[in-house]
Amino acid sequence: MRFVPTMLHGIADYVVGFIVIGLPFILELSRTPRMVLIALGIIVILYSLLTDYELGAVRFLRIRFHLLLDAIFGVAMLLSPWLFDFPMDPRWPVYAIGILALILAVTTQIRADGTAATN
Repeated sequence: MRFVPTMLHGIADYVVGFIVIGLPFILELSRTPRMVLIALGIIVILYSLLTDYELGAVRFLRIRFHLLLDAIFGVAMLLSPWLFDFPMDPRWPVYAIGILALILAVTTQIRADGTAATN
């Protein structure tokens, strides 16, 4: 079931992080929805930089923990439109990213090539 290589997952992490940061500007969101999405995007980029996989800069977090954080991110993306009163029209991209994050969390391989972790 885990068929997505960690290298591809790493690329997706950074792309998604920057998309989530840019999303409130594209969708013309303001105030709380804007800040929530910017914060979530920054958090994804930060924990990706700290992950022990091919595209990690510091390689501190194990890939399994990273995938748990991805699942939490996906749930946060799915809940944020309700919790923070997003306008109705721009909710679908937020939901789509949340669903994709959950799918990636359960389909990404749990071993990365050339990592610091031994198991």
